[in-house]
Amino acid sequence: MAQNWLRITHQDDKIQLSWQRGYESPRFASEVAFQQPFGEENAAELRWYLENYLKFPYGIFPDNAVKIEQKLQHWGQHLFELVFRSTEKGREFFQEATREGLDNCELGIISDNANVLNLPWELLYSPDYQFLAPSLAGMYRSLSSQGVKAPLPAMPDDQLNILLVIARPYDQQDVGFKTIARPLLAALQPIRQRVNLKVLRPPSLKEFEAELQANKGFYHIVHFDGHGNFDSQTQGVLVFEDEQGNEQAVSAREIAQYLTDCRVPIFVLNACKSGQVGEEAFSSVAGQLVKLGAKGVVAMAYSVYAKGAEHFIGRLYGELVRGECIATAVAAGRKSMSIDKMRPSPKGNLPLQDWLVPVLYQQEPYTPFVPKKTAPSFADLMAQTDNTPESSKAVGLPDESAYGFIGRDYEILRLERAFRQNHVVLVQGMGGVGKTELVAGFARWLDDTQGRTGGIFFTSFEQGAGLSQLINQIGRALGGERFSQMMPDKQEDVVREYLQTNPCLLIWDNFEPVNGFPTGNEPLLSREERNKLKRFLKELRGGKSWVLITSRREEPWLDCGYSLINLRGLSQADAQELAAKILQTVGVERKNLPAEYLELLNLLGGHPLSLRVVLPHLKMQTPVQLIEALRQGLDTFRGQEEEGREKSLTVSLDYSFAKLSERTRQHLPFLALFCDLVDADWLHSFSESPDGYYGQAYRAVFGENLQKQDWIRILNEAATAGILEYFGYETIYKIHPALPWYLRQQLNTMASQEVINKLEKKLLIFYAYLADKYYGKLISNAKLATFVLRMEEPNLLQNLRLAEQHKEWAKAQAILQALGEVYQRIGRKPEFKSLRQRVLKQVGIHLADAKAKGKDALDFWMYLRGKDANEACDNGDLDAAAVVRQEILDEIIGLNDPFMTQIISIQYHELALIAQSKREFSKAVEFYNHSLKILDTTRNRQNLAIIYHNLGVIYYEQKDLNSASDYYQKSCKIHEDYGNLYFASGDYYELGLIAIEKNNFQEAIKYLTKALKIRIDLGDLEKAANVYYSLGLVESDQGNFSQAILYCQKALKIQEDNKNDYRVADICNQLGIISFFLEKFDEAIAYYQKAINIYSELNNPHQTGNSYSNIGVAYEKIQNFQKSSECYQAAYKIYSNFQDWSNASLTLLKWGRILEAQENYAEALKIYIRVLVIDREHNKNWIDYCINDLARMLKQLGESQFQTIWREATGKECAGEVREAIWAARDELS
Repeated sequence: MAQNWLRITHQDDKIQLSWQRGYESPRFASEVAFQQPFGEENAAELRWYLENYLKFPYGIFPDNAVKIEQKLQHWGQHLFELVFRSTEKGREFFQEATREGLDNCELGIISDNANVLNLPWELLYSPDYQFLAPSLAGMYRSLSSQGVKAPLPAMPDDQLNILLVIARPYDQQDVGFKTIARPLLAALQPIRQRVNLKVLRPPSLKEFEAELQANKGFYHIVHFDGHGNFDSQTQGVLVFEDEQGNEQAVSAREIAQYLTDCRVPIFVLNACKSGQVGEEAFSSVAGQLVKLGAKGVVAMAYSVYAKGAEHFIGRLYGELVRGECIATAVAAGRKSMSIDKMRPSPKGNLPLQDWLVPVLYQQEPYTPFVPKKTAPSFADLMAQTDNTPESSKAVGLPDESAYGFIGRDYEILRLERAFRQNHVVLVQGMGGVGKTELVAGFARWLDDTQGRTGGIFFTSFEQGAGLSQLINQIGRALGGERFSQMMPDKQEDVVREYLQTNPCLLIWDNFEPVNGFPTGNEPLLSREERNKLKRFLKELRGGKSWVLITSRREEPWLDCGYSLINLRGLSQADAQELAAKILQTVGVERKNLPAEYLELLNLLGGHPLSLRVVLPHLKMQTPVQLIEALRQGLDTFRGQEEEGREKSLTVSLDYSFAKLSERTRQHLPFLALFCDLVDADWLHSFSESPDGYYGQAYRAVFGENLQKQDWIRILNEAATAGILEYFGYETIYKIHPALPWYLRQQLNTMASQEVINKLEKKLLIFYAYLADKYYGKLISNAKLATFVLRMEEPNLLQNLRLAEQHKEWAKAQAILQALGEVYQRIGRKPEFKSLRQRVLKQVGIHLADAKAKGKDALDFWMYLRGKDANEACDNGDLDAAAVVRQEILDEIIGLNDPFMTQIISIQYHELALIAQSKREFSKAVEFYNHSLKILDTTRNRQNLAIIYHNLGVIYYEQKDLNSASDYYQKSCKIHEDYGNLYFASGDYYELGLIAIEKNNFQEAIKYLTKALKIRIDLGDLEKAANVYYSLGLVESDQGNFSQAILYCQKALKIQEDNKNDYRVADICNQLGIISFFLEKFDEAIAYYQKAINIYSELNNPHQTGNSYSNIGVAYEKIQNFQKSSECYQAAYKIYSNFQDWSNASLTLLKWGRILEAQENYAEALKIYIRVLVIDREHNKNWIDYCINDLARMLKQLGESQFQTIWREATGKECAGEVREAIWAARDELS
């Protein structure tokens, strides 16, 4: 905190310096005449230097900039001499005030004169200290007439709340939409949890007033990023937008009134004229705001570069988050700008003295944010790089490219405005122009600024995606596993309602193949699926969600009245920014490039892919040489311009391709057969052997075979040339979506179509083998297999379509079953179902149709229909599953084919499983016996083991533990003989459960520990969680509660991570029981309550009732009888609805005991009467216990009151055998 204050007060063409130390009275120097040292020509030079020099730092302009930098020092020294050297007191005051360092001194300029306040006082220059402003503890401007002071109540202390207003009413002629927002977000990233940033949408006065009124006393800062100006009366105004995006001038007085009324203390202005004061006092925006009560206004007197803004804003808000005053925060931001002066330009980073741009207006010191805890240092805040928002609302967004998201400010502004008028927007642009980058960048922008608080959901249609995939993606992201267990129709209803009532963004990327692309090609989706998408779009109309579609063409068939945005290349500034990153990657110094470099960028039209593939050649070619080559290519271009592709991109790729080495040009076209990603390992495996099955086909097209290092060199060369991208793994490279089309053109010139087709078919076989190989590894090495299959998903889907076209059904099945298994594991079941339905139509709806197409088609049909049955089981629709399985069995038997015996056995097995799930045990055993009879003739011992295991399950369910154990032992022996430890672990687990039932705990631990080790080794954490839970039960039954808690907590973590709410609830209930036994009743209550909440959401009332009963006992232990009674009532209601009369009776007894404990014997008697009624009908063995309870009430109430209550409860007298039993029991009580 500063200990010295120097103030320069201007009045009547004179200035007077004063100095104050601590709480001492200020001391004054003599007044001196003030002469304006800064003319209009000087101001113009300074504005050119700060705002225009770096846009074109060529020719004479660098020398001009150096001269102006020298003038900055001269102007500053002139001001310093005038203020501090004109009087002896002035010299003395400066020396004394700065004796302890400039960082202990603040400087204020006080005036009502516009010309004086507009002077660049930040340039004050001392020969001893150089420029003063970057080192001072604070520097600010104040008005001579004391501003209105509005005392503010306490502000929020958990986060620094910022409302960002971005107004750009002048469209493309305006400042970039995110000129300030982009560096602001980057600067806030390290401290994001401490900052709440919201962007005002739309940036209109109406919305501004509504937002502040709805959140009075909430926002610490309004940050206005737009234009300031003057009205006809020379009053300061800020330019907002109206609903249509047109300019809307708002006076500073009106804004100040809103700030005052809604208790916003600080206003930050990034407006090109907001720092200029008008003709008379208080006429500028900043001055007017301060006059009317703003505690501080930070204004940018000139336009500021994004990098400079990032330095200033990051430090400004970082200091405010720490709890520093506004003057200290501005000073820290200025110092950060002065330390790092390098700013981007076409020639690379160049120094710029822009630290003088920010100015502060304040009438008194003010600290807007006082955090709850001890304030960390700014370095501490910056070091907390993981201190980012807890979770993003964006789902499925692709990773940013190697160069990050560049610019596109105007396009994002257009998207913001388009969505104000329409809920569906289509971005149309040529291949490679950056549509995906734009929409992903827009999504991240909305996510960072609270633009779509309901969620953002990205889906690529490049390989085809139906409505079911969209629904599943959204539902899974929001509802986890519970959503997956809903029926498909219900899923769609839930998602549709959510989207209609919550502000979400749906991105449908690469949409053109859905209806066939180029025009005339077969659509990726059927007419039925396309119509579903059309219907869904129309159903969202009028709701709160937006849909953003990208395509290489317009999509009129959607018939939804979308708004169209045509996307072209990057703007000049954005192209320069991307170019800078590309050249930095390849080691080209922009400062050494001539001005023609900018002409080259213009020729490339800002096309991102063209920039990527052409600019790396500046390492060996001059800009002029590249320009000449590209213009020649454009002039001599004879190819056809295809739909959705620009001629200039083809010419750029031709040039870059021609510059590659001969070997790379020879082999790179092979990548035309790949999609999205390519792995050098697979390229090597396919092409290495001249005698191999694949290598021969490769050699026939490309003339030689390649080893892995050959491919690495080729791919690295292509990546260096910008044709490919490194993906982040040693052997994996990313292919731009526009590249396979171009490489296909090259490939078609290398061999006949017949030879290329053979190569393509061999690659299909290769991918089918790859899929089958890693499908097998999903059990033994699930992590690796899942990684490989997900990485290769685009290539697998592409080859699946190829297999369908060529009717290669075995290959199609290998690919589909591998993808399907992964889809099921990661919750993408609807996509799997959609793929199955698509291929089933081609294989044949009926088995006879499939059989006519050959054995492979028949096997594929069996697989597809079997998966339909399995899916019905997974959805809990066992009747539907049984129907499908019976249909399959009937069709197989109807073929009357002796070679189908094994398949018939499998169908009996599946029907047995369904009957078992329906608890139709006799029917299940009958089906298993049919299957066993067939298997005995085939000696298929592994399938025998599976049936033995399932029979063990049936007998266990029927409490025939010995028979169950025998079957599990048989199953286990076979699995052990075959080394199939995964399935053996299931037998170990079940044998462990049987041992628990028999109270043979050591044997239980032995089996369960075996099962646990296998499941952990194989990475099957979900099943390992079940074993942990069972081990917890064993330890709990033995009284080893501490160990039981450890096991249960391990199980809980796994199940919560997997969002398996059913199991989470079971484990919480068990942890509640253990905590109860440990007399940690508060913990027990918390666990039981969590279980109740989940069981209720899952609509599992019986388990909810059990947890209510348990939590009631826990409340009873802490003598919270009111809560205990409420819980028992809830449990009883559930049990009685389920006619679970044993638990209903026990729960009433507990409730009655609570009432007894409270000496409420009359109500307790009514409860015990209800118990007697239940037990006489359903629990006859318990009647004696109930008689004793009634006897106690008789003794407490007396015969008269007892009979009265009995009559009220039953409508008759207590008489006969019941009366005799109760009275006799009373007499036996002591």
